[in-house]
Amino acid sequence: MRLSRPPSIEAAVRSAFSWALVRIFGGPDRAPIPDWRARPYRILFIRDDGIGDLMVSMEVLRAISEVSPSFTLDLLCSPQNAPFGRSLPFVNEVIVHQRGFLLKAVPTWRRLRSRKYDVAIDGRVAIGNVNKQTTCLLLSSGARWRIGIAGRRNDRVYSVPVHLPEIKHWIDAIVALAQPFGIQGDSRDWRARLPFSARDRALGEELWNRAGGGRPRILVNLSSAQPDRQWPVERFAPLLARSRERLPGATIVISSMPAQQAAAEQLAEPARAVAFGMTLPEATAVTATADLVISPDTAITVIASAFQVPILALMRKGTAQWIPYRAPGRAVFGGDPPTLVGLSSERVVAALDELLDELGPARGWI
Repeated sequence: MRLSRPPSIEAAVRSAFSWALVRIFGGPDRAPIPDWRARPYRILFIRDDGIGDLMVSMEVLRAISEVSPSFTLDLLCSPQNAPFGRSLPFVNEVIVHQRGFLLKAVPTWRRLRSRKYDVAIDGRVAIGNVNKQTTCLLLSSGARWRIGIAGRRNDRVYSVPVHLPEIKHWIDAIVALAQPFGIQGDSRDWRARLPFSARDRALGEELWNRAGGGRPRILVNLSSAQPDRQWPVERFAPLLARSRERLPGATIVISSMPAQQAAAEQLAEPARAVAFGMTLPEATAVTATADLVISPDTAITVIASAFQVPILALMRKGTAQWIPYRAPGRAVFGGDPPTLVGLSSERVVAALDELLDELGPARGWI
């Protein structure tokens, strides 16, 4: 984890607020680990953020659900990732929560309290502090066993803190949340096992064939829901031109959010590419059947990692712990400021050349 800056006055006030909440509503500071098979337990896993964040957590959720047949595992989701959460067969119920003004969460707190949870797990491990929103969600669950990664500001809310001496990849921190259940980090492959049927594969093949029959198939994703992960759209033009120059027979698909569809279509024409607006199932199908994915750090790179599709990942400065998990390919990092604004087209094109030189001959691309 990154070293924290000295807390500001505002952060100190927030910390004092969280400390007061824990003292009033938190119960015992520490809770010993029980025999999880001795009786039924109701578990809440908090993952009210992005779709990719939930995808990379799904194998931990699966592993926890398999510890005891008497577990009931519920999931607290954001509106964005709730549909994916409902697709997971080992999840009992999805509770949707939109973060915003703190007191607007009162109905959610009441709903959590009514379910009488035994365990609440903070899945938001990639941020440097346990904020007041998460603190209130954990406490409102009424859970005796509140599990989370220690060493962050306001971690006193955890009655079962999990200590990690080093985090080489942020997936390690998610996996560590399963330690209190007796699950070891080396017990399985933690890449997301996304469901992918013959029908899904046929959908992917249909979309690629609609775009063109050439190989390799290159998916270029323009969009990210987070502004600091958004690479300026115009900088994709030299990258697309180089892709077409190096791989004249390739089929290139450009995906984007609706707001960038017009820009995607403008980029597509000179590169002899096709711009698609896709639903999540279509994006999953196209990504899984691609030969190469070029994208900022988003759910698309998580999907590519799950299916072992090579990735050229565009990353912000200081985010080496967030590179696609156990996926072939490479990452290229921006500079100051720590957003993708500082990443030049020249650096990305150079990284593409290196990746093509590395993978192209063996895979029959060049």
